Amino acid sequence: MGLFRRKQETLNEQLLREAGLDPGQMLGAASPPPAPQPAEPPRSGLVRAGVVDGSGVGPKEWDVAITVTAPALPGDRVAFTTIPNGDVIVDEESGNADITALADALELHVSPPYRAVGHRQDGDLWGIGAKRIQVAQIPFPDGDRLEFSRHVDSGELRVDREPSDSLVPAELERLGETLGDRFYVEAERIDGDLWEVRVAAL
Repeated sequence: MGLFRRKQETLNEQLLREAGLDPGQMLGAASPPPAPQPAEPPRSGLVRAGVVDGSGVGPKEWDVAITVTAPALPGDRVAFTTIPNGDVIVDEESGNADITALADALELHVSPPYRAVGHRQDGDLWGIGAKRIQVAQIPFPDGDRLEFSRHVDSGELRVDREPSDSLVPAELERLGETLGDRFYVEAERIDGDLWEVRVAAL
């Protein structure tokens, strides 16, 4: 897993993007590549992909599924998470892949934070799906998966699926309490103190 930061935008590029304009349409600029087209999750890739966090989200539940042309991207599969500030945490790649083209194409349709899985379809054509996620900052040094359930006055914390006597992180409790006094909170570590969280009432 590694942190990937996209090429820094110039001020002009940032202003054009925020205004919804394409820098490639500026006078004298080369014609831009065709925009990625929304598509059904390609059967040759995304149908097999699932979501890498094990949450069971299937291809029909992607918030967006598109095809993208990415000539410089090696390998046949990528998986990454984009956090709220726009940085990309790469879960799976081949070599030191630059996934800017995939992330930028997705963000025409979905804003960070999200989790994405992509598969090469044919030549330089990739199919990629993204699912919006909720991200929380939880200072907790141990494990990569936290589960906390509460039934009124009794609660249980599990770390990497095993019961734990550790102090329950306050943020886990706060997230659950937004749904009342019976809830289940699950957190998967993205990187450092950043966790993907899911909350359900019981």
